[in-house]
Amino acid sequence: MFGLYFGNYLVEKNKISQAQFKDVIEQQQKTRVKLGLIAVSEKLLTAKQAEEINDIQRKMDRRFGDIAIEKGYLLAEEVTHLLNLQGNPYLQFVQVVTENDMLMLRDIEEYLESYKKENNFSDSDIDALKSGDIDRIIPVFINTDAPLLSDLISLFIRNIVRFINTDVIILKEYKVKDYSFGSLASQRMLGTHELFVSFACKEKELLAIANSYAKETFTDMDEDAFDSVGEFINCTNGLFASKLSQDDIHIDMMPPLFYTDKKLVSTGDIYVVPIVIGGNQTDLIITIDSPVEFN
Repeated sequence: MFGLYFGNYLVEKNKISQAQFKDVIEQQQKTRVKLGLIAVSEKLLTAKQAEEINDIQRKMDRRFGDIAIEKGYLLAEEVTHLLNLQGNPYLQFVQVVTENDMLMLRDIEEYLESYKKENNFSDSDIDALKSGDIDRIIPVFINTDAPLLSDLISLFIRNIVRFINTDVIILKEYKVKDYSFGSLASQRMLGTHELFVSFACKEKELLAIANSYAKETFTDMDEDAFDSVGEFINCTNGLFASKLSQDDIHIDMMPPLFYTDKKLVSTGDIYVVPIVIGGNQTDLIITIDSPVEFN
């Protein structure tokens, strides 16, 4: 993930070309694989055990390694070993760029400092991006004092990385009172809190979610494509509702609904989190205790 953020910056500054950036990302993807695949190749897990853990992740917001330890399939030391095998994203990026003679190490360090200053990132922010740990990266871009909102956004981003695409760039969230869109898939949750959750885009960018989640190839945002996005939203909201119930916070999920070419309006804040998935930007939109309507 570090390569996506910093690589885009280098392209914008004309330090590397778009073609070089593409090559770097492709080479990085070849060297970083999913933990389950590494565990199977290292003969620490069977393919059946890895798939069992993946199935649990579809129902519970848990890390692969934590589940494997809880199931008694792996020791904590073995999980650490597997994580180390995945490699450090920053060092992977540096290695690919320097070995392909795109930039010298000192140039990378200089441009990284400029990237930090231009985006008002702290040292800890940069360390989080370098780590590749999505749970550390999310707070760099999501800045809200509402724990409920922060938890819901974080869960959706984690599930995008888990089930849709690891090629993800999170942009800084912002608030609006109205939001115009071309396509929007949504779900309301009613109870202790009133929540509205949706993914929206200008044209067909929601296909990045629809195709990956359904494991099909849709070419237009038709009913089937919207159903796929709606099912992803419903699945993630289900996990969130289950967690809330443990704290005696109860919400009921309404059926997913879909809209095209309208404006979303609220008297309260509409939180927008732009997320670039495989090069296509879609916006995660959430309101809490602020009724919305469509114009």
